[in-house]
Amino acid sequence: MMQEIRDFLGFPLRAFLLTEKWQRKLGLTTLADERLRAVTSRIEGRVLDIGCGANRLIRAWRAAGREGIGVDIFNFDGVDRVVDTAALPFRDGEFDTVVMMASLNHIPAGSRPKVLAEARRVLKPGGKLVATMIDPVVGWFCHKLTWWDYDQNERGMAEGEAYGLTRKDVLAAAAGAGFAPESVTGFVYGLNKLFVFRKK
Repeated sequence: MMQEIRDFLGFPLRAFLLTEKWQRKLGLTTLADERLRAVTSRIEGRVLDIGCGANRLIRAWRAAGREGIGVDIFNFDGVDRVVDTAALPFRDGEFDTVVMMASLNHIPAGSRPKVLAEARRVLKPGGKLVATMIDPVVGWFCHKLTWWDYDQNERGMAEGEAYGLTRKDVLAAAAGAGFAPESVTGFVYGLNKLFVFRKK
């Protein structure tokens, strides 16, 4: 209970002012750790993380004795494979869960349908797509006000990327790719959404 109070009171520091290193030094839960906890509670089986970044989810999943692979179009430290996410190098039905943790908005709008179609293809029948997404307005503030933000300061934002997507946009994109919504829940005080879909 004390941790939750500390995290709530320290939210402005966690969201805008302190790097993850300093958040941990001060005993705060990082927003990335909150996202990881939310996603981990909804995944199962063999997992593919599309847009994995530093591959934290899959490393934690493997540490728990489970199987997974993290892919990204960028060669981040820790990524398992650098791939074209619109043409995944995996067999049909190879995964139980596909995760897109804070990554769908970073896929250019014109490529999103292809990437989601590939996510559906590599899922087993009835498999899960688990995605997190921040609202575009909140995302803009978070990216613009955090001086250490990787997307702003190192990689940059490509044409067609967005700071976030609305709930309506995520639901429509997933439905267009053949996914049925199972649940949508908020975390980080409702500023972030956790979407769970099933392959139709």
